[in-house]
Amino acid sequence: MIAAARRGSGVVTRIEEFARRFLVAFSSGGDRLDEVGDRNVDIFDRSLKRKHRDRAAWLKGTRDPLLDLVTENLLDRLDDCTHKFPVALNLGGAVDHVKRSIRGRGGIERLITMDMSKDMIKKTLESSSLDGYDKFNKNIESLHVIGDEEFLPFKSGSLDLIISCLGLHWVNDLPGAMTQCRMALKPDGLFLASMYGGDTLRELRIACTAAQLEREGGVSPRISPLAQVRDAGNLLTRAGLALPTVDVDEYTVNYPSDCRNYKWLQLDYMRP
Repeated sequence: MIAAARRGSGVVTRIEEFARRFLVAFSSGGDRLDEVGDRNVDIFDRSLKRKHRDRAAWLKGTRDPLLDLVTENLLDRLDDCTHKFPVALNLGGAVDHVKRSIRGRGGIERLITMDMSKDMIKKTLESSSLDGYDKFNKNIESLHVIGDEEFLPFKSGSLDLIISCLGLHWVNDLPGAMTQCRMALKPDGLFLASMYGGDTLRELRIACTAAQLEREGGVSPRISPLAQVRDAGNLLTRAGLALPTVDVDEYTVNYPSDCRNYKWLQLDYMRP
C-alpha cells in the first residue's frame, strides 16, 4: 500500500501520545518497549527482518519489473506538485529503485537514503555507481543512513519530503512511525509512501485457510497482517498529517506454471 499526505502549515508541534508513553515507560525504571504507541505485542521481529533484508540485498537483481512500476507510479505524484522539496528522505523498502527513479523530480537537492539493513545500503551504493545514477542526478547530494523506520534519527522540521516505497508494512507501530514522519517534516512538507493493501495475496490467503481447515480443523495466520484501505486515511489523520488522499491501484502478476499459480497485488495510493 502506498501512503502520502502533507504536514499542515501553522500547526503547533505537540508531544504525541506514543512519545509520552515511551518516556513514562523508561522513567519508571523498566524496558517496557511494549508500552510505546498503541501496540502491546510486537508482531514483527525487527532484528530478524534486518537479517532478511541483508540476505535479500545480494540475492535480488538490479531490475524488478513490479518494484520499478510501483516506484514510477509513486514518484509520478511529484510531477503533479508545483512545490519544491529540497531535502528528501528515501525511507526503507525499495530504496535503490526510488533513488534510481528520482531523475530531478520535486526539485530535490539533497536525498537521504535510510534503511535498517547495512547490506541494503551497500547494495544501493554499488547499484548507483553501475546504473548511471550520478549521470541523471548529478545535481542531487546523496547521503546514506542506517536506521530503523520505527525510530527516525531526524530532528523536528528538518525534512521537506519523505518517500517510502513498500517498506512500512513490516513496522510494528505504524501510527507511531507516521507520527514521527510528520514531526520530521517541515510545515507544508509531503509524506509520500506505498504499502501493500489489505487484499494483497487474497487468493493465497483463501487457499491457505481452506487447506488448513481441511487438514487441521482450524486457522492460523500465514501471511503478515496488512492495513485495509478504509483505515489508510484514518492513520494519516491520526498522525497529524493534513490533506490525506487515498488512491487504489491493482496489479496482477502472472507466473507460468501447470497450476496456473498467480499473485494478486493491491496497492493503495495516498497523495495530497
